[in-house]
Amino acid sequence: MTTIVDISTIDPRGKCVPVIHCTAASLTAALRIIDSAAPAPANPYVRRRLRREHGGVVCIGMVRAEVDATAG
Repeated sequence: MTTIVDISTIDPRGKCVPVIHCTAASLTAALRIIDSAAPAPANPYVRRRLRREHGGVVCIGMVRAEVDATAG
């Protein structure tokens, strides 16, 4: 199973700008990618929610990350 990670940020005009689109070997690896791209790491509650729901959306500051752990 692969995990897809899409990370975008907001430009000065308020438009979403893609920063990273990649695959990760696991949800743990995806969280590491998010932590490296965001201004702060995802908190433990968000990490548990992403594991329980097999992905989702996380907003940290002006960084928006989408994780899909069910991708084939």
